[in-house]
Amino acid sequence: MNAMRIMRARQVAVAVVRESDVKNVVIRVALGLLVVAVALGILLTPTPAEAVDTGAGATTRNVVHVMTPGHGDIDIQQVEQYLVPDGETRVADLYIWSGSLEIEGTLDGDIIAGFQNGSIAGTVTEDVNCFAQTMRITGVVGDDVRLGCETLYLDGHIGGDLIVAAKDVQISKTAVIDGDVIIAAGTVTVDGTIGGRVRIMTGFLDMDGTIAGNAEISTDGGMRLGPDAHIGGDLFYEGPSEIDVPDGTVAGDVTFQRVVDEEIDFGGFLGGAGILFHVLGFIAALVAGTIIVALTKDHAGRTAEIIRTKPLKSLGIGFVTFICMPIVLLVLLVFILTIPLMFVVGFAYGIALYIAKFYFSIWLGNLILKRGGRTDVSPIPSMLLGLTIVYLVTAIPVVGTLVGVVIIFFGLGALMQRKETRLDAAFEPAPVVSNGLPNEFPGTGTGA
Repeated sequence: MNAMRIMRARQVAVAVVRESDVKNVVIRVALGLLVVAVALGILLTPTPAEAVDTGAGATTRNVVHVMTPGHGDIDIQQVEQYLVPDGETRVADLYIWSGSLEIEGTLDGDIIAGFQNGSIAGTVTEDVNCFAQTMRITGVVGDDVRLGCETLYLDGHIGGDLIVAAKDVQISKTAVIDGDVIIAAGTVTVDGTIGGRVRIMTGFLDMDGTIAGNAEISTDGGMRLGPDAHIGGDLFYEGPSEIDVPDGTVAGDVTFQRVVDEEIDFGGFLGGAGILFHVLGFIAALVAGTIIVALTKDHAGRTAEIIRTKPLKSLGIGFVTFICMPIVLLVLLVFILTIPLMFVVGFAYGIALYIAKFYFSIWLGNLILKRGGRTDVSPIPSMLLGLTIVYLVTAIPVVGTLVGVVIIFFGLGALMQRKETRLDAAFEPAPVVSNGLPNEFPGTGTGA
């Protein structure tokens, strides 16, 4: 009886740890990707392509901003291809948006990037934070690696932790990870050496490598422990069926928990009052959005245009505003004299959060209608089409909530970039015409 109680208590404890780790992987990967979005969105301000004289005539390259005069500086670029050649050392933190990224030499600093295909065959001395389609690491990364990608190939050495959300993760025999590993992927292959603890959530795990610490594995399709597999700590795994763990493979204890497949009832997520409130919210948004866009047609169209021309910057500014504004309201609440101002600012902030989706909906509707051949599109039909799609997507459990938050970031960021919204507009001198009277008051211009 006591043994059974101990086993049940242990399973409960492991389940609590597992739930905590699931939250950690979501939060940490999301924060890593938000670091990328915010950094690129705020720092990468589009500029015209500059001319470069190559000796055979002037050509152009798409450069956003570069600052690399000395040690510890920031290198910010938007290029088709970024390359650090073999034998070359660049000392800077790299913020980049590119088609491909290749590090064959040494980059002494961090990488915060978004690209299609990436390769690190050389050395990166600090962290790597990026999202990509394909990432291959055959060289050395001195500290942590945080990735959001379709496929990760790891053949090199990571000096810190690895956190990755991907479709496929392949850790080869030559790969070495000194720290802990958290992976959420469709399929995972671990044939290398991991020096810390491991938390893997996957469809199927194939392992012939070494894990020095504890391993916690969740699978939908099961896992295979090969003859060369070794786990230095405890193993907790859950899946559709129990597997035979060879003697000596796990140094600690082995715990299995069966996972029973259950059919997902999406009606349960949005059943009853939930779906009613969502439909009522959609109807209210249609009415409110139509009125607001009709009264501010030019302003709404220009704000939506900012999302099209400056998507990353809008996302970054929206995220920063979303995070910082509650802090500002709290500060205003501390001082008694500023409490009335807190209510005014809070009311304006609440309105901005609500109408942010209308600007995103206009951009989305414009995109669809113009792809369909419409050239002169009014903001109102675009908003109605986009808002319908937005509410359909946000009705999806969990994913819809995350998408809804990102939509608010885009709309709020675009709104904050409008001249009428920026605080510095109040301090701009009023334009003066020949009769000496202003023809336009500060903060009411039509430019974005």
